[in-house]
Amino acid sequence: MLIAQAQMDKTQSDLAVMNSGGVRDSIAAGDITYKDVLKVQPFANAVAFVELSGAELLEYLAVVAEKPVDSGAFAQFAGVQLEVVAGKLDKVLVAGQPVDPAGTYRMAINSYIASGGDGYPKMDGHPGYVNTGFVDAEVLRAYIQENSPLNASRFDSADIIRR
Repeated sequence: MLIAQAQMDKTQSDLAVMNSGGVRDSIAAGDITYKDVLKVQPFANAVAFVELSGAELLEYLAVVAEKPVDSGAFAQFAGVQLEVVAGKLDKVLVAGQPVDPAGTYRMAINSYIASGGDGYPKMDGHPGYVNTGFVDAEVLRAYIQENSPLNASRFDSADIIRR
């Protein structure tokens, strides 16, 4: 997912989580304007990150993985692959490796879901939470400029496998 990748890169995180409801439009092939970006991300959410233990990350992702596919709460990801079996989180890989419960991971999120929006676990009170002050649309615009031309297939959101 393009937005999650942009936020992950900006915050130098291991993974990123983005709610689908925060994505309001698609970007057509061709030249991309800032107006196009603002149609995609019109809410001016702040980009944030949180440092979590592997155990905390697994707890967080277990809740997020249960969000219904057809809802605005459904998560989009970068840097992480999830396998969900019978509606429950079964397997998590970050950078292709199983999560170490004793390890430390940096997760990029936006301020809306950090505050519990869309029923996500609240993270804005966590001691490892940092609001970067960067606006999500600006982060996306900069990422597009730095990585153009974009190859849409690179951002397929097949990061959740449901069985």
